[in-house]
Amino acid sequence: MNTIKIKRGHHYPKVDAKYPVVVLTADGAMRGETKHISTQQAFVRCKDPLRLYDVASMSIQFSKEEAILAEGEVIWSNRYGPDDEITPRGMVVRFTRLSAKERKRLHDTIVKQYKNKMDLW
Repeated sequence: MNTIKIKRGHHYPKVDAKYPVVVLTADGAMRGETKHISTQQAFVRCKDPLRLYDVASMSIQFSKEEAILAEGEVIWSNRYGPDDEITPRGMVVRFTRLSAKERKRLHDTIVKQYKNKMDLW
């Protein structure tokens, strides 16, 4: 299920959370899963990460009923290194086109899931 952990960095909070992702590229669709996500960017674990500076659209599925569509630019990629917990195969995508409404939905989802996780402790 979803794993939530709050982190701070780059002036905005990011959360450890696993959400299914479909990245749409010129070569077709690629499936992955978020590892970290914030309102500014997401780390997407996937078998064949895009190259640095590639731009793609992606759908991030929060639940069966809720998803967002965003466009982003790859700002870090682990295409050829090891694929383990320390340096997982994947890429960091900075959201370049995410409407204010979608960014608010993303923020609300992160906050809601973080609060739910805290209630379990």
